[in-house]
Amino acid sequence: MRRLETIFIVIGVLFYVWFVHSLGLRSVYDHLRLVGWGLSVTIAMEALARIANTLGWRAVIENCPRQLTFPRLFAARIAGEAVDYTTPSAQLGGQIVMALMVRRELPIAAGLATVVIATFAEAMGQIGFICGALLLSIRLAASFNQLFWPIVGGLAITISLAAALFYVQKKRPFFHLWKAAARLDLPALATIEVGRASEEADQILSDFYRRNQFRLVISCLCYLFAWSLGPLEIYLLLSFLGQKPTVEVALLTEALGLLIERATFMIPAKLVSQEGGKALILGMLGYAPGIGFAVGFLRRIKELVWVLFGLSSLGIYRLGESRSASPAAERPLEAERSVASSAQKVRNFKYENGIRDPDGALAQRHR
Repeated sequence: MRRLETIFIVIGVLFYVWFVHSLGLRSVYDHLRLVGWGLSVTIAMEALARIANTLGWRAVIENCPRQLTFPRLFAARIAGEAVDYTTPSAQLGGQIVMALMVRRELPIAAGLATVVIATFAEAMGQIGFICGALLLSIRLAASFNQLFWPIVGGLAITISLAAALFYVQKKRPFFHLWKAAARLDLPALATIEVGRASEEADQILSDFYRRNQFRLVISCLCYLFAWSLGPLEIYLLLSFLGQKPTVEVALLTEALGLLIERATFMIPAKLVSQEGGKALILGMLGYAPGIGFAVGFLRRIKELVWVLFGLSSLGIYRLGESRSASPAAERPLEAERSVASSAQKVRNFKYENGIRDPDGALAQRHR
């Protein structure tokens, strides 16, 4: 999998270099110069989207602790998004970062469960936006016969990913991940505490979908609002570049761009879908390829600014954790006894859940 991700990254970078060379650096620079201060408008608009995304996460946290403030959630959210943007983790890395950054206020089990639920709500909000945008721009889309199958294929991928995420949540995902870690004897994960936390996280998932449908709807609406800011940004960027956009063009460009992103979700930093995707879509809609590339590149600059904010938030969090950490090996003897006790508890837990050790033998309970 890692090798496949590397191949995708290399292909994306080569495509990016080829596209810039084809357009010419001078042409790209001239288009970017037209925007000027308008870039700050898109950066500020992105703040609204990030706030809506954080509200979407907050909506699925039942009995949220008072000490878990909105700024704390916001910092964790933008840090997780920065990790997802810069690594080929398919959003898994960002979810873990978000849960870890609030674990002092929210138990790790609840943190992991809520970020997974929020990810599903975000996917549903995205599907709702794409369908609505396509319906509102149906006359424009219908005039391009070559768009029919790409739209159908992109929608199929997007809906399939959301359905797969929902299905996995019903199958005790966290406990199965812990069982895999226990079989592999990964010391950081194969602990009794992580095993209990995984069971608790699975229970939270199950209870949430049974009792909190209203919270899920609210979360989906928050994410729908965040996705709906995309066409407004496209419209403004095209205006700044001296073009005459329409609402239909902005809606269709953003919807098709999201479908391309879903199809290339394994490639980090949107190396293919951002500049190349916008150039392709706007080129099909009658705009010069350089305009589409400029729109994608300006959005990338905006995203990189927020990635910097997110990584700074993560750095501040880690700095605070390192300062508050107690000195290692302060009590060696007690630490050894604790490790031995934890190891025995893990063996007992494996025995209770029928988990076999790597050599194939079933773990034995300590009598």
